[in-house]
Amino acid sequence: MNSLKLIATALFITILSSQAYSQLSLGGQVSYLNLFGGTGLKSFGVGVKGDYAIDDKTVLSGGLNFYLPSTLTEGAYANAFSNQTSPSQIVIDTENKISFIHLYFGGKRYFVGDYEDDFGFYGLAEIGILLAPTKTTLEEFDESKYYSTVEEGRETLSNFTINFGAGVEKEIDFGYIFLDLKLNLPANQANGQTVAVEIPFSASINAGVRIPL
Repeated sequence: MNSLKLIATALFITILSSQAYSQLSLGGQVSYLNLFGGTGLKSFGVGVKGDYAIDDKTVLSGGLNFYLPSTLTEGAYANAFSNQTSPSQIVIDTENKISFIHLYFGGKRYFVGDYEDDFGFYGLAEIGILLAPTKTTLEEFDESKYYSTVEEGRETLSNFTINFGAGVEKEIDFGYIFLDLKLNLPANQANGQTVAVEIPFSASINAGVRIPL
């Protein structure tokens, strides 16, 4: 009797495991990020993502993207210590080397096909956090005569994002290839309070593969 119980338990666990097995997918992607708001920043990156199918049409999804540094050059003022110095103000170049990290979680819903079909078209909605580690350097100037309100150093800008988009996927031998487009809107509210938007609105294109486990 104990042997039968063990066999039944093993079969039950195997069935549960096989169901969960078919619901999970892991994959990777290459991404292109374009920031608006006059920055002109664009960057390529790579990422990982995972899917968990609630049913054939509805899927929970999460991922993490890392983007290569981009450079933003701007002008800043340096003011003279003494009013006897001429000119009293000069313009110096500041170079900001900015990379991006995007962590997100949400879901997608198939409108054509489903999670296991040969072809699928889906919409997606996510929440995330976009981080921008930044290194600022200043053009050399005469620091005995002038000072700048811009300081050299490192800081990390951040914004919560609300992401909307759509994508398509096609089955291949070992999984699915996909392509999606997302709009990443900065959230300017947190806990009912207005917060500063440090990173402007952006769009991203992602192409990759998901592999059912």
